[in-house]
Amino acid sequence: MRLSEHVAKVIGDTVRAADPQAQVWLHGSRVDDTARGGDIDILVVSDTLTFHDIVRLRRAILDRIGWQQLDLTVRRRDALDDPFAVLCLSTGLRI
Repeated sequence: MRLSEHVAKVIGDTVRAADPQAQVWLHGSRVDDTARGGDIDILVVSDTLTFHDIVRLRRAILDRIGWQQLDLTVRRRDALDDPFAVLCLSTGLRI
């Protein structure tokens, strides 16, 4: 995983402060230790977070880790069968 423990903790803690039941998954190029560069791709599994919550969470995370490319995607637990979510959950790392 090409994400510092500090950054992973900030992301996980910030999301779970808004929804303690949320699952937070790192996916994409940052999961591959041999890759270089890339944005931080996060899948949040939550039944309660709204679009506006995610906008606020993204801002709160970036305020704490510094401004960089961060993609936050949310899926409800009953919508994890779409191809994107399946790929994220099968290749990603839970943080």
